[in-house]
Amino acid sequence: MKKLLGVGLVLLVALGSFLLPLWLTPTDESGVTMPIVPTAHFTPNATPPTATPTDKGQAVRTEYAGRVWEVYFHEGQRVSKGQLLMKLVEKLPSVTQQQLKARLSQQQRAYDALLATHPAADNPALATAREQLENTRQQLARAVPMLSFVFVTAPANGIITAKHVALGDYLAPQTAVAQLSSQLLSDTTLLLSSVD
Repeated sequence: MKKLLGVGLVLLVALGSFLLPLWLTPTDESGVTMPIVPTAHFTPNATPPTATPTDKGQAVRTEYAGRVWEVYFHEGQRVSKGQLLMKLVEKLPSVTQQQLKARLSQQQRAYDALLATHPAADNPALATAREQLENTRQQLARAVPMLSFVFVTAPANGIITAKHVALGDYLAPQTAVAQLSSQLLSDTTLLLSSVD
């Protein structure tokens, strides 16, 4: 009985694999034809709008010197007045650096006064003053500055039409970082003039 069921199952699978492709293919014998649905023909508008504004806009400038740390805008982006565009990291003198600069200035004045009154090259006080100056200069060179973040914001509402900076760039004060246009960009989507 099990052998008969196994043979029947094999025949059923073989018959199904033969009939299934025939069942899926359309035949003309049924007399039923599928209706042909015409596809719509879209005609694009003859003159697509331009994607660039006619005015050059204004340059967005940084007020501070620093290295570009993060950029929060891209070309074509709509921005609002005061919106954060970029973060710069700037070096500021630390308290230690300020103290060493003041000490160096004081030592330089003392050295100049000593040199004016005792110009002899073999003067031990002059050699000591020169050594103190060199020691302070070396300490100042090794002193680590403080880091601070400064920000560039959009001066007005508009569209960013050009980007002039990249991550890691060092910027001087008043460097242009982007171009901002107050004129809105035209939509570049093709309009459908007719549907056939």
